[in-house]
Amino acid sequence: MRYEEIFRNTKNWYLSQSNCASESLINFAVMHAGDTMLDAGCATGDYIQRLGDLGYHCVGVDINSEYINKAKQKGLDAHVMDLKHLEFPDKSFDTVLLFEVLEHVAKPEEVIKEANRVARKNVLITVPNCTQFHMLRDVGLTFEHMLEKDHVNFFTKSDLENLLSNCFTKFNVIEAEPIWPYNLHPWYVRPVLRRLVKLGAIKPSIYYRLYAAADV
Repeated sequence: MRYEEIFRNTKNWYLSQSNCASESLINFAVMHAGDTMLDAGCATGDYIQRLGDLGYHCVGVDINSEYINKAKQKGLDAHVMDLKHLEFPDKSFDTVLLFEVLEHVAKPEEVIKEANRVARKNVLITVPNCTQFHMLRDVGLTFEHMLEKDHVNFFTKSDLENLLSNCFTKFNVIEAEPIWPYNLHPWYVRPVLRRLVKLGAIKPSIYYRLYAAADV
């Protein structure tokens, strides 16, 4: 295998992708967001496009001008902007989305404070969940987000809670998107495990992402 097949440079990854919006994250936004949203770190605009189709008024910003150019080609309201210095007045949007952003930025607290400033209702955050990384390591697996070159922060649930506590008085962080490593078990056990999962008799111990909703 080549080096780049293992250690992924995702800096401009979205330029070659389409329809990347996660249904789980769309549902998270619909469940908690207000009518107007700022997608801070919008990449090429897949989330503002999908949420716009659902009737929300959405604006996107990103530091990557190539991403914004692609978003504008889709007819989206998108702008090149530093997330630490948003060019909007206070309380400009009901909700600010920080979906898969904080793991990429050197000073995440500054980004969160700016999001808090321009939000009227709440800030919704998702990041890769590193809480159970040692469990994966102990069975010889490596979490894929550890192999992305542009990830500079690695959040456990308590890490994210501590970060948010510096900016918000009311917030909730949950582990979401369960991972079921069936292949760690003998083949003859896997059907039984799947059946128990479906019945709700056993619960996962590994989750892919952290979701946070913080009230302003």
